[in-house]
Amino acid sequence: MAFADDAYEAGAPELAPVSTRAVRSLSRPEAVGYLVWGAVAAIIAVPEIWALSGSPRWPTISLTAAHLEALWSPTKAVIVALISAAVVQLMTYSGPRPGGGTARLPMGRFTRAQAADAEEAREIPFAAWYLPLAAVVTAAASAITASVTTDKFVLGYVLYGTMALMLVIIPDTAAYVFAREVPFPTLFRTLEYLDARYHPALLVVCSGLTVLAIHIVAYPWP
Repeated sequence: MAFADDAYEAGAPELAPVSTRAVRSLSRPEAVGYLVWGAVAAIIAVPEIWALSGSPRWPTISLTAAHLEALWSPTKAVIVALISAAVVQLMTYSGPRPGGGTARLPMGRFTRAQAADAEEAREIPFAAWYLPLAAVVTAAASAITASVTTDKFVLGYVLYGTMALMLVIIPDTAAYVFAREVPFPTLFRTLEYLDARYHPALLVVCSGLTVLAIHIVAYPWP
């Protein structure tokens, strides 16, 4: 597949909102975003679907949340609040948004750097190795956990927790504190790309998140 010129280069100006740019060609950040977040969606969706007729090899995110709620009752309220915030963010996401003491980096993450500095943001050291490293760390942590315990809930905490650490917490912290980028866009930026190509996609994603919230609150129904 031929890629357009990379949308992010060291020292390149911040990207304009996707809606104002041509979307016929597929940029490398867009393609990587589809790959990364598509894999995350599969890891979450496969066991949910599998659980309808069998026993998946790793716990569903809804079952993990239900177990966590048994340990800490506010869990469901927190999860629903996070999903609701995600839906609002999807509906109001507007690409780069300087001002208010923060700015967006080209991959969609906030930084406390001024807008002019954000435009000159650089990737983290050894950025090309970050995604392979994230995949290896997640797989290794899950495999080690599965080998030392039969408690599937512990496996769920390790799997989903490691994914959140490598794909959200570390990238967002590097961006906000150091104005450094990882080589893939945020989920919201990726969905902005998708929305520009196929507008109903955003409605499908928001509907899916709503169903997920209901499923978690009413688990094990439906």
